[in-house]
Amino acid sequence: MSDDNNTPNTVTVYIDDQPYQVSTDDNLLAGVLSQKLNLPYFCWHPSMGSVGACRQCAVTQYQDENDQRGRLVMACTTPVTDGMRISLKDSQSETFREQVISAMMTNHPHDCPVCAEGGECHLQDMTVMTGHSTREYKGDKRTFVNQNLGEFVGHEMNRCITCYRCVRYYKDYAGGTDFGVYGTSNKVCFGRQEEGQLESEFSGNLIEVCPTGVFTNKLFSAHYTRKWDLQSAPSICSFCSVGCNTSVGERYGSVRRVMNRYNYDINGYFLCDKGRFGIGFVNGLTRIRKTKGISPQFPNKLSRLDVSKALVHFKGKHFIGVGSARASFEANYYLQQLVGKKQFSLGYSHNEMVFAEQHQQFLKHHKAPSLAEIEQSDFVLIIDEDITQIAPRIALSVRQALRNASIEQAEKLGVPSWQDSAVRTIGGNTLSPLYLLQSKATKLDDVAEAVILQKTQDTIELLHLFTTLLQNNHELSKLSDDNVSLLNKLLAAKKPLIVGGWSHQSSALFSATIEFIAVLSKAKHTLRACLLPPEANSIGQLALMDENSLSIEQVLYKVMDTEDEIDGLILLENDFAVLNDAQLNCLKETDKTIICLDHSDNQITALADIIFPAAPITESDGHLVNYQGQIQAFYQVHPSVLPVQESWRWLSLIAKAIYPKHALAQEVDSLAELHQLFFQQDANWPLNTAANANDAKAIKAIAREPHRASGRTAKMANISVHEAKVSQSTDNYRFSMEGGDLNHATEMPFTWSPGWNSNQSIHQFQRKVAGQLTHQANAQFIDFTDIKRVIEPRTPLSEHQQCFYPQIPWHRSGLQSSLNPEFALLHQVNKVFMSSTEIAKRQLMENHWVSLELTAACTGEKRQYIAQLLLDEKLTGDLIYGDIDQLPDRIYSEVSVSIASAQQVESYQNRCQQLRQKANQDKALILEKLKVQDAYIPIRLVSGGLDNA
Repeated sequence: MSDDNNTPNTVTVYIDDQPYQVSTDDNLLAGVLSQKLNLPYFCWHPSMGSVGACRQCAVTQYQDENDQRGRLVMACTTPVTDGMRISLKDSQSETFREQVISAMMTNHPHDCPVCAEGGECHLQDMTVMTGHSTREYKGDKRTFVNQNLGEFVGHEMNRCITCYRCVRYYKDYAGGTDFGVYGTSNKVCFGRQEEGQLESEFSGNLIEVCPTGVFTNKLFSAHYTRKWDLQSAPSICSFCSVGCNTSVGERYGSVRRVMNRYNYDINGYFLCDKGRFGIGFVNGLTRIRKTKGISPQFPNKLSRLDVSKALVHFKGKHFIGVGSARASFEANYYLQQLVGKKQFSLGYSHNEMVFAEQHQQFLKHHKAPSLAEIEQSDFVLIIDEDITQIAPRIALSVRQALRNASIEQAEKLGVPSWQDSAVRTIGGNTLSPLYLLQSKATKLDDVAEAVILQKTQDTIELLHLFTTLLQNNHELSKLSDDNVSLLNKLLAAKKPLIVGGWSHQSSALFSATIEFIAVLSKAKHTLRACLLPPEANSIGQLALMDENSLSIEQVLYKVMDTEDEIDGLILLENDFAVLNDAQLNCLKETDKTIICLDHSDNQITALADIIFPAAPITESDGHLVNYQGQIQAFYQVHPSVLPVQESWRWLSLIAKAIYPKHALAQEVDSLAELHQLFFQQDANWPLNTAANANDAKAIKAIAREPHRASGRTAKMANISVHEAKVSQSTDNYRFSMEGGDLNHATEMPFTWSPGWNSNQSIHQFQRKVAGQLTHQANAQFIDFTDIKRVIEPRTPLSEHQQCFYPQIPWHRSGLQSSLNPEFALLHQVNKVFMSSTEIAKRQLMENHWVSLELTAACTGEKRQYIAQLLLDEKLTGDLIYGDIDQLPDRIYSEVSVSIASAQQVESYQNRCQQLRQKANQDKALILEKLKVQDAYIPIRLVSGGLDNA
């Protein structure tokens, strides 16, 4: 779809006798909204098209300028034609719209004062817009019994106006299967067949898709505040490599919620549940809020001098710095420069370093597609990656790409893509081809043309065979029917897409994938390919990688080597999750100093001699680099409570104490100053802000609070009705409601426009509906260079007849996810899947409990678990996969399965119950702590480092 109003697809439309240039690529409603005109709607959504269910967007259309009567049409189902004449203000259409919403409100409870959507409700906006202001219905209202939809989404069915947005999104758009519409006539209910946790990774989008308050954010409601009382800041999701744009809202120093922040090229209108609900770890019980190993001169007040005194005896000592892919790009670069490139580790194991090197060189020659580009694909091949769990937002885009075949089919019949209902009727079950080469089942299996379940080694051999056939133009006789079909459709596709990644932990598969993509790119110049790394700043780490970078194994060797003059480690937000038990014991036994910078307790902070409490992403300014290599900024939503501060601020203090002669050992008060300092030392530093400093000063800073904050309760009303002074910010966003117009913000902290209080107001800031933002900054990408060293992969243990591949659900991957009690409650029981022939061969029984002994392919480490045995008929005898709690994400080359004893099962079930009880207790404790914290709000006059009051 074109994003320029001056394209050849633009025609003249007369709206209330005024000419407007409107695109023919979309319907009349989108055209009207693109002109920033007000027209009510409910069922239509920019990403989901039109079904004409609510009849709210009625306008009067005239045959020509002489027609005085006109006829009513629904704008969302009306195509745009040159010279068409319509009226939004005609009394006929105005009366009709008011009557429609009056009928919708017949059974609505009118509970705005207690509704979580109050003040940002699309229904409120549309009611005011239509002029409906009087309740005329005197009878009994229809009522429903609400459902428990799990940990995240609340349900208040009485508020429903039957727009069908929720079910269209959940089932048609996101592919969910456990949510639907039930009932008849005037009593229609949207929910599940029975109560329970919504299974889709995108269930949280129901909260923003619903135009009323039927679906609400449970976590936000538990510690609630109105939208206009929230202070918000633009941020980036830190849970995977996609880099979705978010808006984080806080009140009284605690983060309350995350909302989607529109970005045309990346997340568009939707987030995954991990990005929306995972931020709770910043309010968690494991947060580090005090230093360790530092003795302050004054109680409850740490100064820069205190830090200098504690570190002065390390002056001139040799430290190894270990970075992290969950720390900011600036902090990793700062640490690398301080300790030197020969004493710096990216935080990767040797195996991950192989991936990193190959991935870095891949990005030098291939630009990964954006999510918007992924949705244009007409063929998708996914190579041993469960993208529904490691990068759910990409999986959602792949689902949209699969609709391109039916959209093309409908367009041949003259039906435009925005006619959603008609397109689905015409297309039926027609989907663009999706092929999955994988070692375990995924949630995309139901829409795949072929699912080829096999061992990783078999996939490697198949990719090598594909590559050889393409290089030598050989016949396809050596391939099975599925594989022949795969290769033929891949070669025939106009916009094919290949997705690979790191999670399979096989460097041989990663190499084979890259080789296949390279050869195929020569034959298919339109080929798009993306390789998915594990964490939010993994690609930023690749930009720092060179021939000197150390693996974690090399770091341990240097630390344990008595002849190596290493005095300690500086760990930057790295919990050393890659270490096995033996390696962790080695680290425990060392006498070297361990300095940790982190925001939450973990296995490494327990060993540290000195701990500096680092601010999490919600209390920091910085940048992350997504899977494409795009550099994106995040901003603190509220100042951290000292001594918590950004990692780069701690590194500045460490530099002055331990490396006083280093060029970077200078006083730095803001991120912009830090960037200028980096640029002075390194002309290749990609984030120099000095050149843009004058432009930034010319634009008035943006407020973190909406201007309606003037009507809120005083923040410290329980102490004083007088407002305390607001913190003075060091970035382009102010900790107040005083600031410039949102239209001038390239990164909007929230969305609001007169008459549009909900997130639907985003169209007021787009060039055209569902297009680029009016003031969207140009995307900035990392440039990668060649490195001299070639890291040799280590040969794993040979794969035996049985191989076990772990399924790692989205809610259990990474340290930050593990800190959310709501995520812990999502796990049911351990499950292992086998074929019927294998179950019979081992004399086991489906649905019985078994004991698993797993041997890691790379290390030989053995682990034992209890799991429920389930059947998967698609599996071959030599492949086993499963969802096992607390299992490292590795390939296991040996698996022993036997019937579990009653005592083992009872012990396991008791442990599961204890974990659930603890998670529920943690939920209650966190909420209690936050509500107590609300009574005391620490006010900082300056947002900065230590010694700033």
